[in-house]
Amino acid sequence: MSSHGGRSKGRHPNPTTFAREAFQVGHITVEIAENPKVGSATYALIAGMAPDAKYRKPLFTGHCAPEMGQQLRDLAKRFDEIKDKQ
Repeated sequence: MSSHGGRSKGRHPNPTTFAREAFQVGHITVEIAENPKVGSATYALIAGMAPDAKYRKPLFTGHCAPEMGQQLRDLAKRFDEIKDKQ
């Protein structure tokens, strides 16, 4: 079960809450939640510029995978290359 999202509250009336970190990337907020008991983490992509709170629900959630750090570094490098051309 992802640590993001509210629909699971009906199935899990006493959910464990986790500390969350938010990172702003353009108009998207990336939120990371770590579960210290099992050593896993999940992420959520949220529309950070949404005008109302009801639209700031996660657009997508998933489990953090080991290869994601390198994939994000590759993406950041590509963004820098594009910026340098401008």
